[in-house]
Amino acid sequence: MKKLFYAIAMLAVVCLSGCEEPEVKIQKRLIMCGDEWDKYAFSYNADGKLAMVNRNEGERTWTFTWTGNEATAKYVKDGEEKGNWTFKLGANGFLSEQANEYGDTWGFTYDQEGYLTQIVRKDRDAVKANCVWQNGNLVKWSRIKDSGEEWKIQSFLDEDNIAGIFPDATDKADVPRWMFEVGMCGKPSAKLLDQATWEGSGAIAVHTYVKDADGFVIKVSKVYDGGDPEIYEYSWQPAN
Repeated sequence: MKKLFYAIAMLAVVCLSGCEEPEVKIQKRLIMCGDEWDKYAFSYNADGKLAMVNRNEGERTWTFTWTGNEATAKYVKDGEEKGNWTFKLGANGFLSEQANEYGDTWGFTYDQEGYLTQIVRKDRDAVKANCVWQNGNLVKWSRIKDSGEEWKIQSFLDEDNIAGIFPDATDKADVPRWMFEVGMCGKPSAKLLDQATWEGSGAIAVHTYVKDADGFVIKVSKVYDGGDPEIYEYSWQPAN
């Protein structure tokens, strides 16, 4: 299975004589991500698949039952069961279709390398977002409204995205960010996001990062034009 629910770091180990030995994989899984308003905790089953998503300590929960590459998630809000969300994975191991309790249905398209290229609302037969990749990085993506298609332009640092986070996942066709962060929606950008701005806008968001000893991001600070930072945090645990 492709990287679905694990963030994998690749660290090169060089022996004392100067020769190169095989790469050592550090495997961690995401157990929490979120900002000061909404924090999402994740638990996994014995197969490593997502078992539960818990928002704000029980305010909302999604409890997953998997059959092969399809899942039904019981959705509970404020203690009341609201219905089921459904998830279907494609042959590449990434999300191909997702529906909420109302039957609103999203479809996901990827290129041959596993990068997300388009999101559609299947129940409305409408394209909702397009993605453009360059050298393994999401350099621009769009959201499509009644007024037309708006593009966000992005640049990247020369720092590897070891943890496989998705700081560029927000606002993408109403798909919850946690679905990106647990690896459902394709491969992440190879490098860490630096700056992002909507085309034609003067507002630029600059991103900075705090990492743990293994290079996994634990905090992202996003600042618009010198304003107060928006903080997004991550927690990890060993995958085995």
